[in-house]
Amino acid sequence: MSTFRVGQRVRTTVDAPSAWEGGFSAPAGTPGIITLPDRYGGYGVILDGGPHQLPADYSEDELTPEDPL
Repeated sequence: MSTFRVGQRVRTTVDAPSAWEGGFSAPAGTPGIITLPDRYGGYGVILDGGPHQLPADYSEDELTPEDPL
């Protein structure tokens, strides 16, 4: 059973470093939305403020719900 659902608002619990020099990075606590369901032990999350609006992979323990299920 998945802890999170597509469309749910979450916050990260870990820093997300940039994938390349000068790219977008986000500190722990950054809000976002689940866009891809639990897969391979993780979720696709589009972070608020991400310039490309591409989902980043996060494991269940790297996320916390922003709203109740």
